[in-house]
Amino acid sequence: MTTETMTLAFEFSALQQVREPQAVVVDARRWAQNVGLVSTDSCAAHVFSAKHLIRRDFQVAPTTSNFQHLSSRVTTERHVLVGAAPDRPEYLPQHHWEYVALANAASAASWELDNEETTSRKQVTSWLARVFRSLG
Repeated sequence: MTTETMTLAFEFSALQQVREPQAVVVDARRWAQNVGLVSTDSCAAHVFSAKHLIRRDFQVAPTTSNFQHLSSRVTTERHVLVGAAPDRPEYLPQHHWEYVALANAASAASWELDNEETTSRKQVTSWLARVFRSLG
């Protein structure tokens, strides 16, 4: 069995769609040497990571130059982006980077995706928690 080293990046919007983001990142660390987050809103990504106790090795904005720089500074054989869209994003360089749609990655790794009912329940729970905090 050949052991390949991997850098795995998640689009922020993709990680928001999984039921248990922390469990997904912990699972990804079983086969990825580096795990990070791609986001246009670094503050929101930081808050999300803190809320879900996600340890990330890097965080980058979605630009071609950022991905080129990242692939030149991490020494892994593979570089993979897990994204929310079904198709490869334009910002992802063709050289050094593979793209896997979240639906395919989730299916292969047995990650559960949030559905609308679960998302609505989380929103209501969050709203109720804010209301009770303001009353107390």
